[in-house]
Amino acid sequence: MMAGMPRPLRARGLRGAIVLLEIIGAGMALPVATARAQQDPAQEAERTRRLGGVPREISLAVTAVWNAPSTRRVRGDFALAVNDTVRGDLAVLNGRTRLAGVVTGQVVVLNGDALLVESARIAGALTVIGGTVESPGRPGVGGDIRVWSARYRYREEGDTLVAATEFFGRWSRWMVENERGGAQSDLFVTTAHTYNRVEGLPVYIGPRVRVRNGDTRVRAELFGIVRTGDRLAWERENLGHRLLLELRQGNSTGIAVGGRLFDEVDAVEKWQLTDTEIGLNTLLFSRDYRDYWQRHGGHGYVSLFSGRGSEVRASYGRERWSARRARNVLSIVNDDVPWRVNPVADEGVLGLLTLSATFDTRNSPTDPRSGWYLRGDYEHGDGTLTRLGSPGAPTVASTSAEGAQYARALLDLRRYNRLGPSTSLNMRAVAGGWLSGDPLPAQRRLAVSGIDALPGFDFRRQWRTADVGTCATGSESSYAARGRPAQCDRMVLVQLEWKGDFRIGWSGDGTDDLGDRRWVFSRVKADGAWVVFANSGRGWLVGTPDETGLRVPKGAVPDLSSWRTDVGGGFDFGTFGVYVAQAVSERGQSPNVYLRLSRRF
Repeated sequence: MMAGMPRPLRARGLRGAIVLLEIIGAGMALPVATARAQQDPAQEAERTRRLGGVPREISLAVTAVWNAPSTRRVRGDFALAVNDTVRGDLAVLNGRTRLAGVVTGQVVVLNGDALLVESARIAGALTVIGGTVESPGRPGVGGDIRVWSARYRYREEGDTLVAATEFFGRWSRWMVENERGGAQSDLFVTTAHTYNRVEGLPVYIGPRVRVRNGDTRVRAELFGIVRTGDRLAWERENLGHRLLLELRQGNSTGIAVGGRLFDEVDAVEKWQLTDTEIGLNTLLFSRDYRDYWQRHGGHGYVSLFSGRGSEVRASYGRERWSARRARNVLSIVNDDVPWRVNPVADEGVLGLLTLSATFDTRNSPTDPRSGWYLRGDYEHGDGTLTRLGSPGAPTVASTSAEGAQYARALLDLRRYNRLGPSTSLNMRAVAGGWLSGDPLPAQRRLAVSGIDALPGFDFRRQWRTADVGTCATGSESSYAARGRPAQCDRMVLVQLEWKGDFRIGWSGDGTDDLGDRRWVFSRVKADGAWVVFANSGRGWLVGTPDETGLRVPKGAVPDLSSWRTDVGGGFDFGTFGVYVAQAVSERGQSPNVYLRLSRRF
């Protein structure tokens, strides 16, 4: 969200206020805690009991404890005898926990109650979500005791848990399950975790069934999609579906085979920004930083997975692509500002072969301080395009309406380096684009622009008649009239950041009664990380060099002097960050101040 963009708050009547309260209230409920009890042990045990939703940071933290290889994980009821010891962390899911022995690490209880007898000893913290804590005397807990009555919301991917933390997340859930195994069925009313100018708020409604027998799991989903759009109406543009059937064998390591049928809206360049950031920018400030098109078809896939986040997947399917139009969806601020035109996508029927791989050795997926992260995708498309999308600069070849065949790849490589107890140096490189065949479809082209890539430059603003960030040519007004589409055949982006922890306490004796290390509102305290960063990159077309400077031979990379570069800094508080960025490769640019609801990378 760039500085200076929002105007005074305006809601479209009562409907706008209700939507905002429902969406943000569900995801941003502030924790409330009781004061420290000085004498009563029972009050001491419940001194950090929270009301309302579980903060995102806490959900991510307990999920990381469960997913850690060294954690002892238990599903269902668990009892630790007086003479028994758990060495390291203990996590219990969907069960009652009775502790009489010793735990040398921390204890996390998810969707269950915790009972501590007098002999129980916990060296670290005790966190209970979706339950209560009972202790007959002063609990033997070395760290903080934190309790939320709200349930822990999650989904399973292999043997790992993924916390449901999005602001545009699940609204309601009715569940019938056997917590000790067997079959589990859910009836979901959930959103697609975003909000955009094409669909409004897409709502998914339908059943999900999961069956587990040892290391074998079967999952089936049947969702209908209802889009709010600019008006609630039972019409083709507002309806869709998603069906999934998957068989998974193995826990931490194994194989999965499945298939999907879908009629969904997909986004261009999803590697930039998160769904939550896109949704809030759209709802609050009438600024949607993605483009969209319709996908209708199906595919089958097979994947090999290992560890917390490593996977290799191959899929093949056939889809019909069609364009979508921007609609007059609700916006709270700047509601009188017209929406950016949704660029016209290519239309036709294509067969898609997709290969993808993820390799993750980070110490934490939510707050990484060391390790590698690699994500790569290869796509081969072969079919017929009956209608071409937004016209732009000609690319590697002339597109034939009778047939189209192309190959495209995208690579995202990150390295996290801990320099000391509180500082780290992190690096990221993103590269991708056209490999061979006909030109890329309009919805598969790329750009290097905006808050996630080069925040010192405004989103897809054409600075010259030939723009190296978007590969747009001609006049700025003509480019804006087409919705500012991404038009590059290829792109490269390099990012570097230096981070260090800090802590602030403006009152009190320095102790943290509430046990929360991010924000405390009753006594002004905060901790987070300062960030200094630099970004550099550009996009280009593949072909014989010409006077525009946008074309580069197939096997070459543009000269570094033509890259766009910015520098900046800010503060990362975990659940959000505030930054300022300044363009240094272009003169006359003002600094941009912006807010992120996730870490930069």
